[in-house]
Amino acid sequence: MQELLKQWGPEFENAQITSLRGGIWRVTAGEREFVLKHSTNRTRVWEEYDLMRWLASHNQPVSQLLYTTEGAPWAEYQGGIYVLYPYVAGTGGDELEMLEGEFAFKIGAALARLHLDLADYPAAENFPSFDLFQEVSFFAWPTVRGYLAPRFRHALRDTEEGISRKLVNPYQSLPRQLIHRDFHPGNLVFRGGELEAILDFDRVRVGVRVFDLCYMCTAVLTGCFENVQLREDWYTFVQRLIEGYQSVQPLAHSEAISFLYIIYLIQILFIGYHLDTGNTDLADFNLAVLLWLEEQHEFLEATIEKSIVR
Repeated sequence: MQELLKQWGPEFENAQITSLRGGIWRVTAGEREFVLKHSTNRTRVWEEYDLMRWLASHNQPVSQLLYTTEGAPWAEYQGGIYVLYPYVAGTGGDELEMLEGEFAFKIGAALARLHLDLADYPAAENFPSFDLFQEVSFFAWPTVRGYLAPRFRHALRDTEEGISRKLVNPYQSLPRQLIHRDFHPGNLVFRGGELEAILDFDRVRVGVRVFDLCYMCTAVLTGCFENVQLREDWYTFVQRLIEGYQSVQPLAHSEAISFLYIIYLIQILFIGYHLDTGNTDLADFNLAVLLWLEEQHEFLEATIEKSIVR
């Protein structure tokens, strides 16, 4: 890996490398720290680089890709493509108590500000589209149905019928734009209680705007799900997240109607993904989350619509 890092300059010749998780390393070069990531597509890297530079110019809290000595925002090594970012000091959102109301409000407001700038990005057409409904319909749901025992298929019948009856038409009218698509606590860095950085823009796509809000909701729920008390506090988190978002820009009525069903689709997508990779334990866990959400449907639907439609 030393030969790889030297492509960013001689100061990396004796850098220390620590593996963080699959395909991601922490790099220490003297007194400076960086994050090295494995990538897969040069075109996507260029698009991410241009987007990050544009967002930074609009005062978004993002960490920009670094150029190599060859003048590219990536390096090639043993057939792989790698990118390097400055390390952002602070505390990851997944290490904080996300259910505190102030964190939820700040996250919602930060996402709304990010969405405003993403909507104005002049090269949005360079990014591919992400159709959640299609992903679930043609991949995840058939996989999940094939896995479920008959009693669970029956338990989710209302969910399936509700999606078919209440989501299909509103889904077509949902606001679409560039979205982060991986907006969860682990991709947020806080310092002194304030948001310091939003990380990992390599999954940016054109999709329904409300996806990012719903994805944050599901990520926080799965993180606290096994604690019954924290599970109850999640309701307030969702309300405060939405309130924070709407303090910057309003959500549409179609987003209020679709919000809970988008959460269902995300959970079904998680289950299908884990089944596809052979991880039945995580598939079962996400199924339990989905079944619990279905049990809370009427209360959650009223709470969410009341929070959005004011």
